[in-house]
Amino acid sequence: MNHMEQVLGEKKAAGHKIFVGYFPLGDPAMGDQVARVGEFIADGVDVLELGIPYENPVLDGAVVSASMARALEVTTSVAAMDSIAELRAAYPDACLQIMCYYETIEAMGTEAFCEHAAAVGADGVLAPNVPSGAKAGLAEALDRAGLLQPLFVPVDLADADVAAFAEAGRGYMFLQAQEGKTGPRDGVSPSVEDNVRRLREAGATAALCAGFGISKPQQVKDLMAMGADGVIVGSSIIDAVIAGDSREYISSLRAALD
Repeated sequence: MNHMEQVLGEKKAAGHKIFVGYFPLGDPAMGDQVARVGEFIADGVDVLELGIPYENPVLDGAVVSASMARALEVTTSVAAMDSIAELRAAYPDACLQIMCYYETIEAMGTEAFCEHAAAVGADGVLAPNVPSGAKAGLAEALDRAGLLQPLFVPVDLADADVAAFAEAGRGYMFLQAQEGKTGPRDGVSPSVEDNVRRLREAGATAALCAGFGISKPQQVKDLMAMGADGVIVGSSIIDAVIAGDSREYISSLRAALD
């Protein structure tokens, strides 16, 4: 079994809520990368979602887009990916998952990308914009490399797709909590509760974690009340690092989960 799938399965079985925290690789505003990731883990992040910088991040809002632009001023997407190796060496038991745009995979070649991701120590890869015609090939290449592929579940999940998501989901599924791009916003969509229910009724066993727009402890509590198994937070963590209060902020989200 894939390392991350095993770890998250054990946490879910124990009733532990899953905290997926986005970490932008290569962004100099994050400071020392190894030390900062250590803080994230110590303060309660269960999965490090490692963002590979890309020049046209169409799904991301201003915060993540600016972070990627800063990263690309000092590094490349390949070098950022290579840096995962030092994180794996420092934190051998951590769940380290790549978050990237499909174009990054395509540029390297699907097979080569997956083999390289495994070689640097990643546990999985999530690319939310994979074209329908490329999904099967990517899934097969990831499987051959022993990598998990968390599924991105749109907030407007169609009835016809529920069974397929429930059957294919492993480790955790990324449930979109709001329409639009990433970035802090108020509230969460009531559709999350319905999507959680439908996926569970269809037999989903993966942890159901909601993200997009999550920035406040109250939103986390609301999602837990909707039945989610965890949350995914990105932009507001970057903001907190830049503001110098990320440890307190991440701890506050962890407390809301627990």
